[in-house]
Amino acid sequence: MTYILAIDSGNSFVKWGLFNHGCCLKLGKIQYDNIQNIKYDFKDLQAPESIIISHVARAATKNQICEQISRWPVKPHWIRSRAFQCGVFNSYSNPTQLGCDRWASLIAAWEMQRQACLVINIGTAVTIDALSESGEFLGGIILPGFHLMLNSLQRDTQLFNASMSTYEEFPNSTNSAIQSGMIHAVIGAIERMYNLLSMKINHPVKASIISGGGVSLLSPFIKIPIKTIDNLVLKGLILIAEDSF
Repeated sequence: MTYILAIDSGNSFVKWGLFNHGCCLKLGKIQYDNIQNIKYDFKDLQAPESIIISHVARAATKNQICEQISRWPVKPHWIRSRAFQCGVFNSYSNPTQLGCDRWASLIAAWEMQRQACLVINIGTAVTIDALSESGEFLGGIILPGFHLMLNSLQRDTQLFNASMSTYEEFPNSTNSAIQSGMIHAVIGAIERMYNLLSMKINHPVKASIISGGGVSLLSPFIKIPIKTIDNLVLKGLILIAEDSF
């Protein structure tokens, strides 16, 4: 049996999954500042035959991951974005500059959709990427996630005590104005990218994919056709592993 350990080392969390022939056997998630505790998750884990990693976090986190996976005699594969892989073309002027987590998400989305779609991740940062009908990554945008927006207001304005509250169409309190504004910002970006992609392909985008920890906050306000997929990066990593090993 082939066991593959996929690790998604993001800006705030490290997520991992043990897979066998595409089937997820076990999942885990830990904040990057507690990464040393991942040893307890890995202690009784079935020894992987392959390890594949997407890393966009700090160098210190990478070193800690290396320390924890050294328990197995397996050389890890740290992915980088390519010009072409798993049916997806990368139109970035410098393909390797594209975040490897975005690349893995695009590959997973293409495998699921095989048609034009947006690939949206709502995490520490929000990314909204566009795939064409032929599997070409046309480009995408990056904007701050909810906590980055809130932290910026707290740090750089007089809103020291700002916090997230509730959404209102016409907010009548500062905290509600902040949360409503953040939701409008992200939803507005999604809808604009949806319209741009629809114009690009000359018909409405049939269905897009969204993933990430902030999805539940946005879900009530999303009006475009969309599917919520958990652990999109991990799914893409497994496809890359199956294509590479």
